[in-house]
Amino acid sequence: MSVWLRATAATGVAVLLLAVPAALAYRQARGHQRDLAQRESAHLLDLERAFVERELRSMRADLAYLAQQPLPGRVLDGELGALRALEREYLGFARAKPRYVQVRLLDRTGLERVRINRRGDALERVEASRLQPKGDRPYFQEAIGLPLGSVFVSPLDLNVERGEIERPPRPVIRLAAPVRGSLGVNRGLLVLNYAGGLLLDELRRLAAASGGATALLNVDGEYLLADDPALEWGWLLGRDAAFRGDHPEVWARLLDAEQIGAWRDGERLSARWVALGEGAPVGPNAVAIVSRMPVRAVFAPRARAAAAGLAAGALAVLYGLSYVWARAAAARRDQEQRIADSEARLRLLSRQLLAAQEDERRSLSRLLHDELGQAVTAIGLDLKNAARHSGDPATRASLERASADTEGLLASLHEIATRVRPSVLDDLGLAEALESHVAEFEQRTGIVVALSLDLPGPAPARPLAENVYRIVQEALANVAAHAEVEAACVEVEADDATLSLSVEDAGRGFDPARLKSGGRLGILGMRERVELLGGEFSLDSAAGQGTRLRVRLPREAE
Repeated sequence: MSVWLRATAATGVAVLLLAVPAALAYRQARGHQRDLAQRESAHLLDLERAFVERELRSMRADLAYLAQQPLPGRVLDGELGALRALEREYLGFARAKPRYVQVRLLDRTGLERVRINRRGDALERVEASRLQPKGDRPYFQEAIGLPLGSVFVSPLDLNVERGEIERPPRPVIRLAAPVRGSLGVNRGLLVLNYAGGLLLDELRRLAAASGGATALLNVDGEYLLADDPALEWGWLLGRDAAFRGDHPEVWARLLDAEQIGAWRDGERLSARWVALGEGAPVGPNAVAIVSRMPVRAVFAPRARAAAAGLAAGALAVLYGLSYVWARAAAARRDQEQRIADSEARLRLLSRQLLAAQEDERRSLSRLLHDELGQAVTAIGLDLKNAARHSGDPATRASLERASADTEGLLASLHEIATRVRPSVLDDLGLAEALESHVAEFEQRTGIVVALSLDLPGPAPARPLAENVYRIVQEALANVAAHAEVEAACVEVEADDATLSLSVEDAGRGFDPARLKSGGRLGILGMRERVELLGGEFSLDSAAGQGTRLRVRLPREAE
């Protein structure tokens, strides 16, 4: 009996001694999985937020450009012949920008004066008999009183036609800007309807690429985007479904914070508010992005089976322990490879988005400089010719004033085209583009910039040159906006292996630690560009001690 007891005790001790390390290994692997899920969820949320904010900036730029043109004000002032010209201009804009489903001009009563509709790839100029009054719409009432130069951005909702939700439902974001008349007063609104379905589809693709899921919420906790399409737009389509009811504790926390993270039902949940317009992050037209990343328990069943086998004997226990350790290591390697693959896919998408943005800027710059510039030049020549042959002094004076106005318009077009995409970057290269930008920056801001360029050998190729130019452009913009200095220093040098740049000022500085909680979007964009090119980014600053930005990029990024 004592022998049996001693054998049982020995077996129990062996099982205990080996079971404890096995349990610890299992727990460690599970903790590693949670860490990976947390990192993936936060990375997905950052990428989705950056995409939404980049899309909003592009939309606001489109609207501001159209609102500054003279034709809308001339139409609202009742000038004969201006209406058809404006319809042609808006048709051309809608053809070049398929993300807008409507382009409209409204007078101060809310009556549509011009309207361009998009259905799929087809564009339609709406006849005068079918134009509608929109004076009772909330977006009109909020935007019509704004000062000139302002931009109103509505919440993301469904398009409404003649008082009814359009079928099939079409998500839209409405952007509106006041239009200046000939006397310099607000004569109406220019309204762009952005196809919100494009934004929702891109968020779905980003989530699918990472292996997670994404929801988009309005300020009332209603689903704008969900895993199950039947949950979307419930409050407008008569369905009783909302995130605030499905996840009340998470929603309560999100109402009190700009960004949160939580564990729920075996998955990591990260959420952040993004303001569609101006103002606080959690405003009436804000949206909340919620990313969810499941914790994948790939080896838990085998770990339990190995633990049960420990009671059979020392050899079985040792085998089971080795197996658990091997599976844990394999699971970690698999998860790390998956997160690496996911990050590679997301960075590839970011790189493609930046390249597409540069292509669009290049196309828009050429359109402004070549097509519109040539048209304005031709009009100016015709006006000068007409003035020379006019026998009426009053008519000649009017024609000469109009000719002078076309010269000013041509100069504005050239300035806008240069800011959108300087042609010297494509024609002459990085060094000349930087010299041109610094000269323009000094003239515009009064800040003296000491520019040092050392670029021997072949000029940097286009991808590297574009990103270096954008980084310098953004860094100098930050100097002008925040540094409060009269001088700055920019140095760019290269050798066969690397290209280095630094931007330095002796201004008021700031605390870089504050950037970790969100930071300035410009600095975040510069850092993202550098990381996409496999480079090194550093930012040194302190209150009252100036700021120095340093970047090293490999020439192989070309």
